[in-house]
Amino acid sequence: MTNADQSEKNTLLTVEGLKTYFFTSQGTAKAVDGISFDIRDGETLGIVGESGCGKSVTGLSILGLITDPPGRIIEGRVLFQGKNLLRYSENQMAKIRGNQISMIFQEPMTSLNPVFSIGFQLSEMFQLHMRLGKKAAMERSVEMLRLVHIPSPEKRIHEYPHELSGGMRQRAMIAMALSCNPQLLIADEPSTALDVTIQAQILELMDELKRKLGMAMILITHDLGIVANTVERILVMYAGKIVEAGDVYSIFEDPLHPYTQGLLRAVPRIDHTTDAPTERLYEIRGVVPSMYRLPEGCNFYPRCEKREDRCKAKAPEMIEMSAGHHVSCWKAG
Repeated sequence: MTNADQSEKNTLLTVEGLKTYFFTSQGTAKAVDGISFDIRDGETLGIVGESGCGKSVTGLSILGLITDPPGRIIEGRVLFQGKNLLRYSENQMAKIRGNQISMIFQEPMTSLNPVFSIGFQLSEMFQLHMRLGKKAAMERSVEMLRLVHIPSPEKRIHEYPHELSGGMRQRAMIAMALSCNPQLLIADEPSTALDVTIQAQILELMDELKRKLGMAMILITHDLGIVANTVERILVMYAGKIVEAGDVYSIFEDPLHPYTQGLLRAVPRIDHTTDAPTERLYEIRGVVPSMYRLPEGCNFYPRCEKREDRCKAKAPEMIEMSAGHHVSCWKAG
């Protein structure tokens, strides 16, 4: 999809200067530290980065699911259809969650209640948000399980989470998330715990349903390889900040930030030929810094192979290098 096509669409969600901090006995963790982005109607946006970069906290912040204490959104705006969700009461947000914005979590066994059947948990969504009676809600639950390609849905609605395979549990979670036809779906590592074959099926299913239902989607993942054929734009996060943003073609063909370049080099490629078949995949040295003790200047400075003295002295600003392609790096300027 071209930038011109995207510009014709309405902006559904805008995040402006979002800061979500956690205040603990160890200090203040700047989990999300001043990020801004938007997503348009029907668009798929990927948020990519290693564990601990703030991706999941971003999704939870949008839905107002940050537990206070210790977490708190201290600054910024989250505009959904022009209205700031951060000003909504808990009762108002309860009407938004699952109804207009839904979220799929990475481990369905922690999200599904083990003591209730799949059908009970699905039908509860219809009764709560759509005011359907028990019979109608159960019939709609069967339809949703069929929509996500779960075989024998009439039988599966009476089964419990532990009776389903990992792939089926994730499909059930997708069915629950889509039960009220949300305008935005936030998928947090939706296929991480699954083997690669099932992982591909889940991603293909989500893309199919997104197009069929006409919703927008934020796909959160640590794996750039997963988003290659799924998203239209990518945000690369590192240590609570967005370090690069652009359309999927720009990010893959011309990555500008050393962190993005490292993530791409770490992705296995089937078209890569080498005289050393046992050659190890590239690995970004070091680890993501503690959010309690972030480095001075650029957060990526301690791990960067291209670092300079100025990188440690001052954090670079986000600049636009080409149409829609932004990066926060002194070397790119």
